[in-house]
Amino acid sequence: MSRLKRFLEVSGPERRLFLEALILHMWIGLLLKAVPFRWIPRLFSSPQSAVHSRQSIVGSPQSAVIEMIRDAIKRASGVSPWKNKCLVSSLAGRCMLRRRSINSQISLGMARDTDGKMTAHAWLLAEGLEIVPSGERFHELYKF
Repeated sequence: MSRLKRFLEVSGPERRLFLEALILHMWIGLLLKAVPFRWIPRLFSSPQSAVHSRQSIVGSPQSAVIEMIRDAIKRASGVSPWKNKCLVSSLAGRCMLRRRSINSQISLGMARDTDGKMTAHAWLLAEGLEIVPSGERFHELYKF
């Protein structure tokens, strides 16, 4: 009940972005189960994967949209049933940004956890802002 109350307390545009992010999370999660991973970069490529420096975007009207998308992705990830939330969130964010003609870059990386096991992570940058956080310790292997 508290989730519903919080949902109703946010503004209309934020609600619509959350619903868009949630639908994309569900669709992409199912897509990742059905489609070979090697197809994912082609399906979710961006015409330009340019990511500008933080100084060029902070304070612009576009940064407000990017921040709202970041918040919607974070909220949707919290209720998403998928195990690989970072990849699903990055791909959902890419779809939302592409729909608004905002350039972005998805990075895939690896790191060792505290037990020495390899861990994978995906993160998303748009115009110098992190939509899905990079986790700093991950070594970037691929970006698109």
